[in-house]
Amino acid sequence: MALILDAISQKNNLPGLGGLKGLRKIYPNGRTFGSLSDMIFYQLFESESSTYTYLLGDEKSKEAVIIDPVLETIDRDLNLINELGLKLNFVLDTHVHADHVTAAGTIRQRLAGRVKTAVSSRAGVECIDVGLEDGQVIDFGKHRIKVIATPGHTNSCLSFYLSAEDLGESSGMVFTGDALLIRGTGRTDFQNGSSAVLFESVTRNLFALPEGTRVYPAHDYKGHTVSSIREERLFNPRLGGGKSKDQFIKLMSELNLTQPKKIHEALPANLSCGKRGSVFQARTENGIPEITVEDLNKAMATPEWKTQKVRLIDVRRPDEYNGEFGHIAGAELLTLGADLQAFIDAGDSSEEIVFICRSGGRSGQATEYAGSKGYKKVFNMRGGMIRWSELKLSAVKS
Repeated sequence: MALILDAISQKNNLPGLGGLKGLRKIYPNGRTFGSLSDMIFYQLFESESSTYTYLLGDEKSKEAVIIDPVLETIDRDLNLINELGLKLNFVLDTHVHADHVTAAGTIRQRLAGRVKTAVSSRAGVECIDVGLEDGQVIDFGKHRIKVIATPGHTNSCLSFYLSAEDLGESSGMVFTGDALLIRGTGRTDFQNGSSAVLFESVTRNLFALPEGTRVYPAHDYKGHTVSSIREERLFNPRLGGGKSKDQFIKLMSELNLTQPKKIHEALPANLSCGKRGSVFQARTENGIPEITVEDLNKAMATPEWKTQKVRLIDVRRPDEYNGEFGHIAGAELLTLGADLQAFIDAGDSSEEIVFICRSGGRSGQATEYAGSKGYKKVFNMRGGMIRWSELKLSAVKS
C-alpha cells in the first residue's frame, strides 16, 4: 500500500473526510497520512498564489504525472520526483493560469524532453506536446486519468478524474482546477469565461460523478485541502444546495473582483508553456504593471542586462531630466504628451519598456497608455527618481 501525503497545508481543516478510505489520520505538521492502493499521491502547496500541485505515481511501474506545477516551486517538485524514483510521463495543466507561471515548459527542458506537456487543445498554447480533448484518457502505469471538459472559468478548463475502480478504493478522485473550488468556484470575468457555461460544467459534468468522489481544487485560500462531490452539491454557496443558473449568474456578476496580481506576467508566459517573455516580474497596482526601483537596479547589475534590450523611457520635462535627481544612465527622454504618444503609436509593441518619472505618477500614465495600444511588456517604475535618489543609486545630472 502506498502513502498519501497531502502536503504543505497551512491548516488541518479538512472537509469531506467522512467515509474516505484513503485519508486517515491528521498529523500536527499539516500532512495527512493514509493508504491508497498501488498509487503514490502528493498534494503540494505554493503559498504566494495559494496553488495546489498534485503528483500522482504508479507504485509498481513508477510512471507518474504532475498536475498544475508552479515555476517557483519547480526545484521542490523535481527533487521529490527524483527521491521517489518516479518517471514523469506528463505535465498536465487544468487551464491557462492567470495567477502564477506554470512550470510545464521548464520541467520538459530539465528532463531533456522525456516528459510531455498537455493542456486543452482549445487553450491556444502552441508549444504543448499534447492538446487534450473531453473524454481523452491519460495512462500512467496501471492507472487511467479521464479528461473532463469543464469550461466557464476560462473557455478551455479541464478536470482530471480517476474512478474508484481504477484506484481500487471506495471513492474516486477529481482534480477540478479553478472550475470547482472547496465551497466556491473560479471567477468568470476574464479569459473568455462564462458564468452560464461554468454552471453547466459543474452541475452536469462534475456533480454527475459519484458523490463520494474526492474533490481536489487548484487553489484554496482558507486552509482546506479536500472536499467531496456530495459536500459541494450540498454546501457550495455559489451553486450547491439546488441553486439555479440565474442565481449563480447574478451572484457571479456582483463579485467585483480585482485582477490577479501576476496576470500581466502569467498569461503571456503560460501561453508559451511558462516561458517568461519579460525580464521583470511585475506587480499590478490599479491595473498598471509595476516594478520597484530595486527590481530595476538588480536587473541592471546582471551580466545579461546588455543583451536583454529593455528600453528605459524617462517621461519628465528636459529640465527635470538633468535637474535635481538627474536620470538613469541609458534612459531616453520622451516627455509625457505629444512626443511620447507619437513614440508609442508608431513603436514596436513587442518591446520591453520601463517608464520613469519623478515619483511614478506620470510614468504610470505612460504605462497605462502603452498597454492600451497593445504593448504587453511595459512597466511603471514605482517611486520614480525620488526613490532612486533615496537609495543613493547612481544618476546622470548633465
